[in-house]
Amino acid sequence: MIDIQPYRLRLAQEYRWAKGVQTERGGLLVRVQAWGAEGFGESAPPIHMPFDAPALAAETRAALAGIPAEADDFLTRIDHIAPRTRCGIAAAWMSARAAAAGVPLGALLGAAPAHEVPVNGLVTEKTPDAAAARAAALVAEGYRTLKIKCWADRAEDFSRVAAIRAAVPTARLRLDANEAWHQDWALDHVRALARFDLDYVEQPIPSSRPLAEIAAFRAASPVRIALDESATDEASIRAIIAARAADVIILKTQRAGGPDRAARIIAACAEAGVQVTVTVSLESAIGTAVALHVASALPAPIPDCGIPMGRFLAEDIGPMPAVEAGVMRVPPGPGLGLRPSIAAA
Repeated sequence: MIDIQPYRLRLAQEYRWAKGVQTERGGLLVRVQAWGAEGFGESAPPIHMPFDAPALAAETRAALAGIPAEADDFLTRIDHIAPRTRCGIAAAWMSARAAAAGVPLGALLGAAPAHEVPVNGLVTEKTPDAAAARAAALVAEGYRTLKIKCWADRAEDFSRVAAIRAAVPTARLRLDANEAWHQDWALDHVRALARFDLDYVEQPIPSSRPLAEIAAFRAASPVRIALDESATDEASIRAIIAARAADVIILKTQRAGGPDRAARIIAACAEAGVQVTVTVSLESAIGTAVALHVASALPAPIPDCGIPMGRFLAEDIGPMPAVEAGVMRVPPGPGLGLRPSIAAA
């Protein structure tokens, strides 16, 4: 049996990034009952794109009509479904299968998944003082790495990063432009910001630019380059690897289309010596737990991943995995390791 229910969650604070300001989060909760077990997954559309959740749920139910939940080729038979929707279904199916086998979801993705994942803190505050205060608070909580959301105002970016570096002199800093920087000045901007000892810069120019141009940007950059919006699926990531266009791939399980596809991407990047950082798209506890299982299958040492975003949610559909001293523990037990709350499901 496969059950699909829409959800909508209020945010506890604004989520500010280059593509807008969000105040709520919606998606689909997926539950699969098979082999005497149950599993859960989440389908989370892009946070800045409006959508009709009940209509998407009905469309997804129709797409699954006639596909038995216990079919051995189930994952192949849902390949026609859009990636983010497929992600929730595949995660629920795989976590049910893992639960039936008495192993965690991560065991289906890697031979010996880790029990915990180091994570980064996220800074989205707009003013230098507020951003520096947030950074200091996160480091005081035990985060060693901070990801700083940036936008198209170069002076504002510079002053915020300068204030953050002054507040947290030993933290590892990553910048995320989310395609907001223009290709005409982005490289000069990276060179100016490099003085703040950055780990990497994420998607500094738009993914619409030719891959050869992005590769040339990476070759000229004094800071490592991570690609997010350019890394849309396994084919695009293989093309990025072939073009030597990135030092780091930002892997979102939602965008990849499910844990099974994410595992193939991790293997391809490992073979090429390209780092993978697993991140989420402001998902609920269910999607966060799936991302944790995926990250647990990364090659050791696991880099700090962009998974903890629970502080942005005023409500949730399940128990959000906690962060302690910059580490998130993978939910223990078979399958996903946690269940949604009955009221929310």
